[in-house]
Amino acid sequence: MRSISLLLAAACATSGGSSGGTVAIKSFGYPSARPVNYSVGNGVITGSNLDARVDQGCIRGTMGGTPIQLCSDPANPNHWSGTSGDFTAVLSPDKRSVNVEGWLLLDPVRQIPVSQVIPLGQGPGWEELRRNPALLVIATTAADLHAARIRT
Repeated sequence: MRSISLLLAAACATSGGSSGGTVAIKSFGYPSARPVNYSVGNGVITGSNLDARVDQGCIRGTMGGTPIQLCSDPANPNHWSGTSGDFTAVLSPDKRSVNVEGWLLLDPVRQIPVSQVIPLGQGPGWEELRRNPALLVIATTAADLHAARIRT
């Protein structure tokens, strides 16, 4: 199995309104796997294996069966930490990718690295993920876990 750090988002977006849409995220580590489609709205991303939303500076929801709880650091809003992990997600200066360093917990004994560069696609869903790159980190991780058939 390739490292989660090899994840890359494949670009596909369809319009669903000014602040949302659908994005398809494909696992780079498992290129034969089908992309996972996610609906994206204002601070929200949902799909068959993910339901996450930004609420008062925190991301809450579930990835598979695992609860997600991460909050941004007031001193560095690109840094997210909590019971689900610790990572920094920074939009590149050209706004074409998100640079990520850190890890997520799947359960008390399984920690996975999420360090990677995630390319961004075009369309309303991708614009929302540019505004909330931490949601993209969660979605790419969920897509790779789905492709690897790793249960959370």
